[in-house]
Amino acid sequence: MHNNYHFFLRLVVALKPVLLGKELLACFSQEKDELVLGFANQKEDFYIKCAVSSQFGGLYFSETFHRARQNSVDLFPEILHLPAQDIFVFENERAIGVNLGEHYCLVFKLFGQRSNVILFEGDNAISIFNHRLPDDMEIEKAALNRQIDSDFTHFQSEGQNINRVFPTWGKIPKAYFEQKKSENLEKNWALCEAIAKELQSGKFHFIDWKDELHFSLLPFGQVLETFDDPIAAVNRFYIEKQKRLQFEIEKRAALKTLLQKKKQTEGYIRKTEKRLDEVLSGPGNQEMGHLIMAYLHEIPEQASEISLPDFHTGEPIQIKLKSKISAQKNAEAYYRKAKREKVEQDKLIENIEKRSEELEQITAQIEQIDEQNDLRSLRNLLKTEKLQKKSSKKENVVELFKHFQLEGFQIYVGKSAKNNDLLTLKHAHKNDLWLHAKDVSGSHVVIKQIPGKTIPKPVLERAAGLAAWFSKRRTDSLVPVIYTPKKFVRKVKGSPDGQVLVEKEDVLLIDPLDPANI
Repeated sequence: MHNNYHFFLRLVVALKPVLLGKELLACFSQEKDELVLGFANQKEDFYIKCAVSSQFGGLYFSETFHRARQNSVDLFPEILHLPAQDIFVFENERAIGVNLGEHYCLVFKLFGQRSNVILFEGDNAISIFNHRLPDDMEIEKAALNRQIDSDFTHFQSEGQNINRVFPTWGKIPKAYFEQKKSENLEKNWALCEAIAKELQSGKFHFIDWKDELHFSLLPFGQVLETFDDPIAAVNRFYIEKQKRLQFEIEKRAALKTLLQKKKQTEGYIRKTEKRLDEVLSGPGNQEMGHLIMAYLHEIPEQASEISLPDFHTGEPIQIKLKSKISAQKNAEAYYRKAKREKVEQDKLIENIEKRSEELEQITAQIEQIDEQNDLRSLRNLLKTEKLQKKSSKKENVVELFKHFQLEGFQIYVGKSAKNNDLLTLKHAHKNDLWLHAKDVSGSHVVIKQIPGKTIPKPVLERAAGLAAWFSKRRTDSLVPVIYTPKKFVRKVKGSPDGQVLVEKEDVLLIDPLDPANI
């Protein structure tokens, strides 16, 4: 998020007409480190999304927002149904406050890696969103305001140190000053005044500086896009920053997987090469067989070991023998070992060559990933190289069918005749409850079993209502819906898509249930 105090001042001016007077009707989180607030009046809605991860703290504004049915948690219940009475910026600080009702203030503390959302009652913090920062509970609201002396006298006494004179400027204005400053005190102060004027009235710039995305009130670095509206500008930055963060996360994950695979492959090659050296170095089994045969008549009967001179060096070689068999039989045993040894050598060499080729491929993939600069090209590469992690079974099922959740029970609805077969025959277990509108075409509906729990009547009735809704009898007032454990449902060979045989059933009369009312 842009960390310039002057930007927040201008953003608040743009937010007042669209926020003040609206009532807070929703306050929830459905993504880690992301809080969503929904405000509304009789004419329109307005949503604020605030990210407070260790990588990024920022805001996004929208007139619409789709709340997920799962993994959504309501927060800050104290301020629900209270009107937004004021929105302001704390003096010389990167924090925006929204006064709700007479006693509460919700503060967006956008301090980079230490960003948080804090709820104050009066001057005291009573709740925080980012619990990795427990010390924020000790903050007093009034203490967020800072007094700063930013005049020429202070500039001169501080030796033109703008970090002390203009601590709220942020990285970009400070870097701009350092690049443009001269040896003359008065000219440098004039530069500071020009920068301050630009911060108060200039345009909003989306820039790339030092290979990072920034939002700036100065056209510094590589300007990617320029805006007149602060809300549009900050929304664009939020989206692009999130894309960049997602790109970095996926790139790191892909590289981590490949680097680990590379390390394992290199370890396997080292280990295999060491074993090959052991097999190849020193006298082999074949040579020991030859030595025994060459000195056959000199080997005593029932000897368990003998020392014979190496053919090449003349150095003695200790050869173990089986005392219960003849020297010739011992030689034959060494020849058999030599054959197995040759097979092992060939296999070791083959494995080294195979893993070396794999290592070259892994190294090339690492280099290719290192070269990627955007999320789309990275994902295309990972897909081409088949390096993307497969989604979990649960995620795939949610994507394949219409999905609902009631009282902890998962309900899936088929989307088409072929999709019905997929749901019933591939993804439903024998003890899951299967439902279908009686004697008409419609979607298969499955309630997933929870071990040790009986499906409550309200869940059964709503699932039956869905089966009625997703059938040819949607417009009827009462629809008969059959239900049975999936084990009593089977497919007749050669039957059309979606057509099944139900061997045992119960019937429930139910009104069709519009899924929007669940």
